Amino acid sequence: MTTALATRLKRARIECGITEPADAARRAGITASALYQLEDGKTKSLSGETAVKLARVYKPFRVEWLIAGELPERWDESHGDAISISETPSGYVRLRVMEGEASGGFGAMNQDYPDVVRELDIAEWQVRQQLGFVPEGDRVRLVTVRGDSMYPDIKNGDVVFVDVAKDYFDGDGLYLINLHGLTYVKRLQLLRDGLHVISTNRKYLSEVVPPHEADQLHVGGKILGLALLRSAHEV
Repeated sequence: MTTALATRLKRARIECGITEPADAARRAGITASALYQLEDGKTKSLSGETAVKLARVYKPFRVEWLIAGELPERWDESHGDAISISETPSGYVRLRVMEGEASGGFGAMNQDYPDVVRELDIAEWQVRQQLGFVPEGDRVRLVTVRGDSMYPDIKNGDVVFVDVAKDYFDGDGLYLINLHGLTYVKRLQLLRDGLHVISTNRKYLSEVVPPHEADQLHVGGKILGLALLRSAHEV
């Protein structure tokens, strides 16, 4: 039986551009079954840590509205700290920027994967020049890389385009991954002994994830290229 809570959670997920409940659950750091039961109406209340985790994913919506339907439903209706929901200007592509960092070193401690916290409008010609195409919907996001393990391919402070639709191994290449609870940008290569997690900088050792430990590595997306966004002191 569909409840008001289930309806709110489904609506928040869909309006945040997340098609599958399992994807929303992964971003929130909860089990997919927990969110399915909430959206099916089998779980009839939302409170505590689960509510906070979902609110971090469904950022435009107030946690009070998610829990109990308390108005106003969106942050932008009550104060000025909300994500902009204005239309994208003509000639620009709006990409989501992920909070936290991915390590090009010894690993960055994030909650599963970086959360999306803001949006950035980039000229369409620049996106097309860097990627070769203009992505649709919420497929491509931006994340900052810290460390030098991927140097010279990726430098400390570089911002990369991440294709979050490819949250699986899609052939050898650069990926945003979570391994042993830490977030990295690394090159993945599949060989007979398992999946090799490779650093470009030779002072960092590669790691092999054997087939029986494959569930320890989670792919957050495939790296498409550099966004070439630098602060003044990095130019």
